[in-house]
Amino acid sequence: DDIDFDFNIVNEEKPTDYAQLETFHRAVYPVMLLAQCFSLMPLSNVWQTNPRRLRFRFKSLQMLVTVVFMVASSILLSSMIKLLLKIGFTAKNFVGPVFFTFVLFACVLFINLGRRWPSLIRYWTRVELIFNKAPYETLPYNLLQRVRHSAVVIITLSIVEHGLYQSSAIVNFERRVQICAEKHNTTADISFDNYILHNYEYVFQVMPYSRITAVYILLVNGTCTFIWNYMDLFIMMVSKGLAYRFEQISTRIRKLEHEEQISESTFVDIREHYVRMCELLERVDNALSSIILLSCVNNLYFVCCQLLNIFNKLRWPISYVYFWYSTLYLVGRTACVFLTAATINDESKSALSVLRRVSTRNWCVEVERLIFQMSTQTVALSGKKFYFLTRRLLFGMAGTIVTYELVLLQFDEPNRRKGLLPLCG
Repeated sequence: DDIDFDFNIVNEEKPTDYAQLETFHRAVYPVMLLAQCFSLMPLSNVWQTNPRRLRFRFKSLQMLVTVVFMVASSILLSSMIKLLLKIGFTAKNFVGPVFFTFVLFACVLFINLGRRWPSLIRYWTRVELIFNKAPYETLPYNLLQRVRHSAVVIITLSIVEHGLYQSSAIVNFERRVQICAEKHNTTADISFDNYILHNYEYVFQVMPYSRITAVYILLVNGTCTFIWNYMDLFIMMVSKGLAYRFEQISTRIRKLEHEEQISESTFVDIREHYVRMCELLERVDNALSSIILLSCVNNLYFVCCQLLNIFNKLRWPISYVYFWYSTLYLVGRTACVFLTAATINDESKSALSVLRRVSTRNWCVEVERLIFQMSTQTVALSGKKFYFLTRRLLFGMAGTIVTYELVLLQFDEPNRRKGLLPLCG
């Protein structure tokens, strides 16, 4: 069993010091701890460098935080749907319910992933021990840097995006109150309470207003935004972790190119390690493919919606700034997910040209088998096996976005003809 597996690289008396090893768990655990603050990955002992101590428990504080958040966000979703049933659905006002629904689905899928994660990360670490000793070496841009740098970039850009969203909402509210006050000769009430009541009026159809309710709304919305971004970030981190190991294999193969004599056992080892990585990838894909599918649907929908917004006339410059930034960020994030995941497939095949040039004196059946496996096997993450995340798929998704955007533009044509609605009723 994975839990009882001896993780020592060799049979030594002293236990393995995981803090000194380059493992995916060690690289990713700070980001997973941050995710737990936002109701994701309900696991115990995430900060422990030894993955054998990682546990999933339904009866835990982390699980309680996740359930409380899901209930809180469900209230916002139901209140929003209740309002839209009264006023009618449009391409624009339907975005809110879709956003909350995607976030709730993500929570459920991350709970399911959390149940499988302890055994998966133990198996992953067991495979990684092979690559933490000679003849493999740490690459110049190491695993920890690759995983954490991508996390810092995505989190920073998402904070800016959320900040622009809030700024746009505040400016729109202030201008509206000021213009309407001048029109009706009244005093402009630009207060926090009035802002919440105006921007989140759908919530107060089902619950009374209070400062506690206002803080609850802002907290839930902020948490939803984090989860919405974390789906893509997690796929990117996993992709970087897997691609790094395939790159180590390719680097080892390239170093053999100029050697005069290579033993068959060397190619036996390389093929065995390549197969181990393919088996690991299959396990990861089985655990992660539902999240990948949800992420792709989520990105496809929201890129189309943001493109729809920038094609419409907006009232204030800050709205243009927000929608343009948000659209470019979404398109960039989606492209990064695909390109990062595609590096797994790229790195798994990158040493093929070297293997095909192996001299006749070093040629053996293991080289032939390895070439055949690299050439024919699709080594990539997938969305429930419906599609594989390769570079080719990015162009397919771009075409799909154009198609759906044309459909949405036709669907929203009556609203665009009306132009800007009057600020004051």
